[in-house]
Amino acid sequence: MQAKLKNFKKNLLYYEAAMKQLKTYLEILNTEISFLDIDNPINHVSTRIKSTESIILKLQRKNLPLTIESLNSLNDIVGARIVCDFLDNVYLVSDKLKNNKNIKIIEVKDYIKNPKNSGYRGIHLIIEIPVSIDGTLKNIRSEIQIRTVCMDSWASNEHKLNYKHVSTSKEVKDELRANAEQVWKVDLSMNKLYQEKQVKNKGIIETIENISKYKWRVQNEIWRKN
Repeated sequence: MQAKLKNFKKNLLYYEAAMKQLKTYLEILNTEISFLDIDNPINHVSTRIKSTESIILKLQRKNLPLTIESLNSLNDIVGARIVCDFLDNVYLVSDKLKNNKNIKIIEVKDYIKNPKNSGYRGIHLIIEIPVSIDGTLKNIRSEIQIRTVCMDSWASNEHKLNYKHVSTSKEVKDELRANAEQVWKVDLSMNKLYQEKQVKNKGIIETIENISKYKWRVQNEIWRKN
């Protein structure tokens, strides 16, 4: 058993490396969007790796043996959460990640269009990251969750009140779902205001560009006459 556990922990090195690579990819993405967009749509990013104890408990809940094959069957040992300010931002970031050549998209779960029974909303991407250690290459699965600030706030509180607690009453679950709907209405309203702002910003930028072009034409005409 000790030898099996040691080999198990050794394979977790791949997951630790995958988390570091994922964190780097997301930092680059954040920098890229900050450079290209006036308003950076990413509020904050966090990454984590499940502890050995947590992984073993999850395998036990799934009635899976303590093997490398079982380890590889889990999609969320490495995880990242990207929190965006507005709903449109969530889909923008999701599309950016889908176009990232360093990762392979395995599955997209859109819980915004199809919320969970709990009321949870967000986009989950199951991805694979190539990791090479000591000449051996493995594709490590990870999960990226993308939410708005409102969705993340609700999910954080729901996690504390409801997550994996079978004793949670129906009344509490119903109230959490109702709260999720209220949060969703706030998200839609805030996103509408954001879209209106984007239209105004676009008009201002186009006006500035037109003025610059006009000034450039006038300056050229002055130079030509002189």
